Amino acid sequence: MIRIREILDPELKSKIVAALADRRGMSAAAIPEWYELDDADYVDLLNDIKENESPRSWEDDDRD
Repeated sequence: MIRIREILDPELKSKIVAALADRRGMSAAAIPEWYELDDADYVDLLNDIKENESPRSWEDDDRD
């Protein structure tokens, strides 16, 4: 488990809060600092952020 307030990097914290708010359909301001994420939810949010920042095109995949 990780609480929002335990994320020390302010940029990462704001990205996590924004992604969580988007996923829940609410305002980022409505996400409390004590909100807890389990490990799977945290990793899913990190993957969503990564995908949004650099979307991967399957056409660029060189694997056969």
